[in-house]
Amino acid sequence: ILNKSSRLAAMVRLTDYEEAVKALAAASGLPHLSAVPIYVVGSRARSRAYARIWGLYRPLQEALGTGPVYVVELLDPFWRLDCLGRAKVLAHELAHIPRTASGALRPHNASFRRDLKVISRGVEEACRAIREADRGGTPSL
Repeated sequence: ILNKSSRLAAMVRLTDYEEAVKALAAASGLPHLSAVPIYVVGSRARSRAYARIWGLYRPLQEALGTGPVYVVELLDPFWRLDCLGRAKVLAHELAHIPRTASGALRPHNASFRRDLKVISRGVEEACRAIREADRGGTPSL
């Protein structure tokens, strides 16, 4: 049942930003990031966070007959960041993907920080892809 405070969150797939994520993953040199599909969606969900990452856990993979998949959800505050800020947020979300790339997510632990440091080296490369994506304008959600 919907009440006054609930609303449907519109989502749209952002293939241009998927290219930015691929550029960031490739620039990092971490093979597990290039070995797994990573999709990007824009969302109108209410949150103070800039983005969230979702993984398809093993039981769902088995039920759907698929392998691991990750989805980065970009929230409203993300669009207020400059290019470098956006690239850093994407790097942060990618650091949540463990080296097993199993569909699970990694917390903010030592492995996360180690990979974030490596992934962050590629933010300039990702920023170029983000600028290209932004030429098409901010998506309307």
